[in-house]
Amino acid sequence: MQMVSASKMKKAQDAALAGRPYAVELEKLIRNLVRSNKVGLQNRFFERRGGSRGKKDTKKILFLFFTADRGLCGAFNSNIIRYLYRREMQPNQEKAIACIGRKGMQFFKHMGGSVVAEFEGLGDKPSYLATAPITKLATDGFLKGEWDEVRLVYNHFVNTMQQEITEKILLPFTAEVVEAKVDAAKKEKEKEVEYIFEPSPKAVFDRILPRYLETIVYQSLLESNASEQSARMVAMKSATENAGELMGSLTLEMNKARQAGITTEILEIVGGAEALAD
Repeated sequence: MQMVSASKMKKAQDAALAGRPYAVELEKLIRNLVRSNKVGLQNRFFERRGGSRGKKDTKKILFLFFTADRGLCGAFNSNIIRYLYRREMQPNQEKAIACIGRKGMQFFKHMGGSVVAEFEGLGDKPSYLATAPITKLATDGFLKGEWDEVRLVYNHFVNTMQQEITEKILLPFTAEVVEAKVDAAKKEKEKEVEYIFEPSPKAVFDRILPRYLETIVYQSLLESNASEQSARMVAMKSATENAGELMGSLTLEMNKARQAGITTEILEIVGGAEALAD
């Protein structure tokens, strides 16, 4: 089990790390478009709704919640389920959950959570097309006004021993989110690049933004999958070591019992021989 888990972990980690550069460069392009004021914030994905027109307004928040389909991966599922279950909501906020993974779906259905969609069986090597229905659910619901905000909750892969529970806003795509990313880029001394857009910045932006949202959802799934496989490999490694220790302990006990039996038989034979000699 440990060897199988190690093989799957390596492939999942490679996929997550390979997808990051594309997501980062696409984010830079979006950020450049918004910051340069070449496009107005009139895109439908920028629209803010809920809770802003009065205290009676209810803000509906959809959480795209990533867990595993299976167990045997340590505290991977329980930690993130506990995070979302205990997450505090404001009085004027409603929580809706789209579960990507069977474990999260089973828990929130059992607890009576508002599960609006279920996605499972995406496999150990999820494809980009497999996440298209997830993104469509989020974007269509947002544009129709079914929810006012869409958030991602997943395990971000750091390394084999560490995964970070991450929550971030997917929609609406606000200027504040862009500026926060700009500030982070400045801290890293990122070099600004001036782009020339054809046919127009707005046309490019309207075409790229949906693709960007799809990429973010797909990358979140890859991060979650890499974290899951890493957690499972660590759990299987621990189980293998524990099984080895248990086997050694039981072998020692068996040897002791066998030796005790042999000693008893020898004493009986010796005792019988002495009795016959007398």
